[in-house]
Amino acid sequence: MIDRYLRELEAELGAVGIRGSRRRRILMETADHLRESGDAARFGEPKLIAARFADELATNGARRIAFASFLVLAPAGIAYAALFGLIRTWPDITSARVLPVAIGTALTIVLAPQVAFAAGVLTVARAWRLRSQMTAPAAEIVVLRRRAAVALASGAAAFAAIAVYAYEYSSGLPGWWTTTAFVVSGAALVPIGGAAVALARNARVRPQAAGAAGDVFDDVAPLIDAIPLRLRGRHWRFCLLVAAAVAAAAFVAGGPDEGPRNAVGEFVAVCAAFAALGRFLGLRS
Repeated sequence: MIDRYLRELEAELGAVGIRGSRRRRILMETADHLRESGDAARFGEPKLIAARFADELATNGARRIAFASFLVLAPAGIAYAALFGLIRTWPDITSARVLPVAIGTALTIVLAPQVAFAAGVLTVARAWRLRSQMTAPAAEIVVLRRRAAVALASGAAAFAAIAVYAYEYSSGLPGWWTTTAFVVSGAALVPIGGAAVALARNARVRPQAAGAAGDVFDDVAPLIDAIPLRLRGRHWRFCLLVAAAVAAAAFVAGGPDEGPRNAVGEFVAVCAAFAALGRFLGLRS
């Protein structure tokens, strides 16, 4: 009876993505419990037990990875800002080895860090909201994993682009800066890759709990409710408000010469990103 129950539980654990040493540990603990009690029927249906394990492992793992991803990207962002703060004279854009590659690299350097920052903040906001829950709905875990994946992928793209940029414009950049760019990029990509591997492992576990995924208003409810603009449920109104705030900051930072152009670019970029990634990242239903 016990052996049959364990075989069924092993199959159900595999069906929800729990395999390897984790499955063996669960089966060993279950076997010990069953031998003590002697009643497999009272332990619960194997399918339900497997689903419960999947829900808890997916929730706890995704939440840890979300915080870890932000901790990985935060110092990387500081290194990014410091690296470009060291450049006093930018090389002419046409001096690249391969101009189309250089232009694509430059755009990636500008846009990818912004996507990484926004996705990272949203990841932490969702993880913080779920901090006290043992199990979260599968739809919420999917959103949390997607946000962490986008944040890590964008961060990796930014530093890969820095290395390519340093190579493309090596003739117009100081040698020490080029070397520093390669070192910083490599140092940043290692922990980002480690967090990505952990996320991929967690993504193998398929939670089963039912429930809605929620949206950005659920993630930042205290802030949204404090703003007397009736934003809850009005996703595009929220997007335009954020885009306007970002554009205003870009205008001030750019000054009278570059401010207007930067403000328009940032406003369009925020709206385009919201349209492209809003549903995927659970910002809007």
